[in-house]
Order: sequence, then structure tokens, then C-alpha cells
Amino acid sequence: MKTVFSGIQPSGLVHLGNLLGAINNWVKLSNENSKNYFCIVDLHSLTGLPSKNDLKKSINDTLKVLVASGINTKTSVIYTQSNLQEHAYLSWILSNFCQVGELQRMTQFKEKASSFGTHSGLLTYPILMASDILIHKANEVPVGDDQTQHLELTRNIAERFNTNYGEIFPIPEKTSGKSGARLMSLRHPENKMSKSSDDINGTIYFNDEKDNILKKFKSSVTDSENIVKYDPKNKPGISNLIEIYAAVNDKEISETEKEFENSQYGEFKIAVAETVIDYLDPIKKNFDDLTSDNLEDIVVSNLKSAKDSAQKTIIEVEEALGIS
Repeated sequence: MKTVFSGIQPSGLVHLGNLLGAINNWVKLSNENSKNYFCIVDLHSLTGLPSKNDLKKSINDTLKVLVASGINTKTSVIYTQSNLQEHAYLSWILSNFCQVGELQRMTQFKEKASSFGTHSGLLTYPILMASDILIHKANEVPVGDDQTQHLELTRNIAERFNTNYGEIFPIPEKTSGKSGARLMSLRHPENKMSKSSDDINGTIYFNDEKDNILKKFKSSVTDSENIVKYDPKNKPGISNLIEIYAAVNDKEISETEKEFENSQYGEFKIAVAETVIDYLDPIKKNFDDLTSDNLEDIVVSNLKSAKDSAQKTIIEVEEALGIS
């Protein structure tokens, strides 16, 4: 049976990009023959120095959204990273198998350093990510293109450890969903849809009201050609809408193009908005219906499963290193 690991940062409200780019795929994985670990990676969020109250609320809301989205918590483990100290412990061990120059060459480090400064948390972020993946000996990691470089570093770290101390870690492979792996902003389609965007009209949040969702899609940036055609380079705005429609309806890009080949942009935008509203409705209802007791039961049982897995790996690592 394959083991899958994937994580989500609790940095603000969950948005459509999170749902279609990651969580929707997690729901599917939770009903397949695999062992899944889905982690709220709150330690990673600390690199942005969030406020205490904001982070606490984001962690709780993210947990509720994961459960509300339909992830099967009987076959998959959902837990919060900071509740499992083995993540940080293994990260320190793995830091000895990574060069500083490698970390400095990470694209995301270069981009974020300009916003947050070059503190060591940003620099060593990829090592903690490697620990997240390897602590459960994951074979597969569903990630977007923006995390491919980090996953490649994880593979290198695992190979170096194995070369020096024996075959402890599998070498994880990247997987991604059929569509929606990287949704772009509705207002600035050259940028990724983001919780931290300055223009909130470019992001669809899971709890947006129906009228607001329709308004955001109607005002989404497209082009003047008025032809529903997938061409990310020359038509990024309309291509993004095609991605969204295809992902929500589990269709191929070509199917969506065919369906709307005779449609005007205005008509297509409304169709995308309506299908997104229908997709989000049950998630919102499940979110509102979840009680604290329901969540606590899931948290306790899932954390035990995650800890059992992590401790087993740590024992093997310590024995291999001679520090047990």
C-alpha cells in the first residue's frame, strides 16, 4: 500500500485554489487504497510571523474545512504539525544532509526573503518540509509546480541519508490532480490565487457569499478576443476560468473548450460562478454543522495514528545513526 503525505499552511481563509489544487485531490485519495497523512503545517506558517490569535483561528478553521470537504477520516490521518514534535526533531537530523548553498538557491527563498527578510526559518523551510514527508516514509506527495523544487531537495536528502546509513527512506514521487493544480488570481491571472493577495476580489474564499462569488467572476480579467479557448500564455485569464470549471466538474480542458465554444465571455463567467457556488455549498454547510466535540474526537484519534507512524520512523533513524 502506498503512503501519501501532503500539507496545507493555516495562513488565512481557505480559498478555491486550496480546495481544487490540493484538498479536492485529498478527498479522492482518502477513498483509495492508500495510507494518507494530511497535515496542517503550522510550523511553516511561523516564517511569516503571524499574530497569535490569527494563527490559532486559521488552524481551527483549516481543520474544519478539511473535515467538511469530505476527507474520509477513517482511512486518512489529519493532524496539526506542531502537535507532533518528531517533525522538528527529524528536521534537525536531516539538516546535516543538505548544503547551505542548496537552500539559498531555492526560488521561494529568494522570493520570500524580499518580503520577510532572510531569517533562518525561511532558509531552512525546505528541510522541515523534507522532514514532513519522510517522517511517514511517504511514497507519493501531491504538490503543485511551485513546490517541485522543494520535493526534489527532499529526494536528494533521502538519497544521501540512505547512502550513508542504509535504506531507511523511500524516495518520494510527485503526483498532482488532473486539473486545478495551480489556480491563478481572477484579477491578476499572472499570479497564483493567494490568501495574502492585496486584491481580495481575485480570490474566491470557501465562505464567500453567493452574490460575492458571482460578482468576483463577472469582474474577472480576461481579454478582448471573446473566444473560450485554453491558451495560458496568450489568454491567461480565460484559461484560468477554464481550469476552474474543468476542475470543479472533473472534466478535461478540451471538454470544457468544446462545451463553451459558442459562448461569450459573460455567459461563460456566469457558468463558472454557478458551478463554483454549487461546489462550495455542501462544504459550507458541513463546516457550520461541525461541533467542537466532533472535531476533538477526530483530532485525538488522528494524532495518535500520526504519532505512532512518526515514532516508528524515528526509532529506525536513531538506530541507523547510532544515537538510540
